[in-house]
Amino acid sequence: MRLPFFVVAIIAVFLSGCLEIPSQETLSTNVGPRLVDRCPLVVPATRQQVNGFASSFRLTTWNLHKFQRANWQKQATVLAQHSDILLFQEAMERPALSQLLQQAHFNWQQVQAFRLEGEVTGVLNASSVPALYNCSLRELEPVSRIPKSALVTLYPLAESSYPLLAINVHGINFELSMAAYHRQMERIFLLAKGYPGPVVLAGDFATWGDRRSAYLLTLARQSGFDEALPMPDLRALVMSRPVDHIFYRKLLLKTVGNQATNTSDHNPLWAEFSVIRNQVK
Repeated sequence: MRLPFFVVAIIAVFLSGCLEIPSQETLSTNVGPRLVDRCPLVVPATRQQVNGFASSFRLTTWNLHKFQRANWQKQATVLAQHSDILLFQEAMERPALSQLLQQAHFNWQQVQAFRLEGEVTGVLNASSVPALYNCSLRELEPVSRIPKSALVTLYPLAESSYPLLAINVHGINFELSMAAYHRQMERIFLLAKGYPGPVVLAGDFATWGDRRSAYLLTLARQSGFDEALPMPDLRALVMSRPVDHIFYRKLLLKTVGNQATNTSDHNPLWAEFSVIRNQVK
């Protein structure tokens, strides 16, 4: 959420002694930490060797708000029970979350965007099938100097010539201009646009205010993406604009929904997709 500039500056100074930013791109996973590549300009578009998700699948995105509110575990458990893919923002590497995902039989990878007092924070992708490929992107917020992260993952998908590309995004919040935000979003959409298979791009895009919202929606449209819009729309609002989005291309949208909750300052948003058969390869 957006805070006044002077508040952010004070927070940044306060955190400077206990904030650690990894020098390399690193993932925490269900099988332990590992280094990962920074995303290339083009994601490797390998043909599928095995089937994974069914030709219809459900994806949920939710900002966990660093577990600051009660009953987040109950909410996350319900989401896991009804989802094939979970894209979490502001996740922290804690036993409660890893145990929850393990009980749901999910594989997961989390970008180590930064460590605060030893706790890893960053976006997390979890799924009921193992990922084929991961790469990560981190972008420093100009004011707070805290990285915001994106995690790019390929998942096997039945009846599709190419794997599903799922990108989990946590957008830059705090800056005086929009230069860093433009740089982050243009990099992500360029990568997504260049992939020849089905793509879902979702997360907390920090689209508070008219300028950011208009910019993001124009960029998505120019990149060939449609947006999954829930009705009724219960997404969290900042300055009267929703900040959470699901964009997609080369997929059929079956259903989209969201839920009001007091377990985070964001409301979970989900969509069910199916493979477009017989499309030009």
